[in-house]
Amino acid sequence: MGILRDFERRLETIVEGFFARALPGGGVQPVELGKRMVRVMDEQKTVSVANVYVPNEFTFFLASKDVERLRPVENALDKELGAVARRAAASEGWRLLGPPVIRLVEDSSAAPGTFRVEAAVVEGMDEKAEEAGPHTSLLQMSTEHDSELVVVGSKRRPYPLAKDALSIGRLDSCDIVLSDTGVSRKHAEVRREGDEWVIVDLNSTNGTIVNGKTVRRHRLAQGDRIEVGETTIEFHGS
Repeated sequence: MGILRDFERRLETIVEGFFARALPGGGVQPVELGKRMVRVMDEQKTVSVANVYVPNEFTFFLASKDVERLRPVENALDKELGAVARRAAASEGWRLLGPPVIRLVEDSSAAPGTFRVEAAVVEGMDEKAEEAGPHTSLLQMSTEHDSELVVVGSKRRPYPLAKDALSIGRLDSCDIVLSDTGVSRKHAEVRREGDEWVIVDLNSTNGTIVNGKTVRRHRLAQGDRIEVGETTIEFHGS
């Protein structure tokens, strides 16, 4: 029960902002969709050799009356639910194989104020994905991205380096979101250069430190310790 309560507390911080405003008229509220989505991500996560994958496609089935109420904010809802999915993945160390996809579907059998959600893991359809097919093996994908950043401390969290650049900062749009007052809104970025990774300071206020030295740019090696504000991040990879 302690683990569940801890997850619920983190969920409250993930689903905020847009979701704090209730729509008039009762019925299903955006915050309910956001919380259910994150719970489904947690319930349907898949553990592979090196990563934890979660659904990134969500179809919400609602009564016609609720769909009508949500239509005026559908674009904002789609954007905010996608942001919540990304933030939850970053917070919990989960991996999304593609950008979040949100759908609202009318369900004639649903009673007003109720809904159900179906979720799936769908790989992003870039050129390589189309050649490989829409459902590349999770085990195969895990071997392609074995480098990661790990936020150390009591809330140790891994962030797989699954794309060519990973941003670090306080902004919700960053890949690694840190609630650390010593960290700039967009503090630093870890980038792929060929077969190697480098960290670049983005003109942060307090600077970026690697292995005790302040750096503007540093080629990362296994075990390097990155300090931003009061947060320490380790690089694990080749």
